[in-house]
Amino acid sequence: MARLPPWARRILVVFLRLVALVVAYQLVMNVLRVVAWRTHWKPGIDLFRWCNKKTVNRSSVKRPGKRVTVVHHTGRKSGRDYVTPVWAERIGESFFIQLPYGTDVDWCRNVLAAGLCTLECDGVLYDTVAPEIVPADEALPFLPAGLRRMQQLARVESYLSLDISSAESPAKKAG
Repeated sequence: MARLPPWARRILVVFLRLVALVVAYQLVMNVLRVVAWRTHWKPGIDLFRWCNKKTVNRSSVKRPGKRVTVVHHTGRKSGRDYVTPVWAERIGESFFIQLPYGTDVDWCRNVLAAGLCTLECDGVLYDTVAPEIVPADEALPFLPAGLRRMQQLARVESYLSLDISSAESPAKKAG
């Protein structure tokens, strides 16, 4: 193998150092994330919530995927319409939404205050009513095994239960 010229070696060294920094950053962030969730360390959870709000949420709202459900709700103080991605599971005529940040988040308080919201799941809009905070122990028997494992890892303490409104016509396609 031919020797690299000095300028190419410098570029390679800088590149490898950058890769090492990115890998180290990801490792540290993953360890902090696990520690924050498992210990319910409020500053750490707030940091991840802020990061998700600034980065992940924007991309999720633009293209809701199979596992991401989007909540359309109205601000209880501002009256503005908001869209928030969440982890939700449909069980029969209800949805269970994981509350990993607890019940004291704006979108959850907005839904509870209004008593209704619209969920967009797999491109279908569902009008929902009767929001209720349910302890994880009560919700777990209804959830699939994969979601139960995620709940146990993150130690989610509660879920938001929403009933699909029967007063509406069949669910509408999101457009």
